[in-house]
Order: sequence, then C-alpha cells, then structure tokens
Amino acid sequence: MSKYDPYDEVRRSRADEAAADWREISARFWRYLCTRPAESWGFFVAGLIFGGMFF
Repeated sequence: MSKYDPYDEVRRSRADEAAADWREISARFWRYLCTRPAESWGFFVAGLIFGGMFF
C-alpha cells in the first residue's frame, strides 16, 4: 500500500501550468521570429552560436 500525499495533486497542477506557460511563451516567440526578415534570423543564429562559445 502506498502512502497518500495530499499535496500531490497541487504539485502536479502547478507543473502542468508551468509547462503550458512555457509552451505559450515559446509559441509566441516563434510567431514573432517568423514575421522578421531573413537578416534577423541570421543575427539570431549567430547570437546562439556566439553565446554557446562563451557559455
């Protein structure tokens, strides 16, 4: 028999809300990025590469 955890449902719902928030934020970012011209994509990718080298 397993122990009953009264806060298990609260923890699960907070995790689900956090995941939904992250999905919404990333979807909004990608929608914004898709409206930018190709030059912006180049700077974005270059920033990721540059940041990856230093961090």
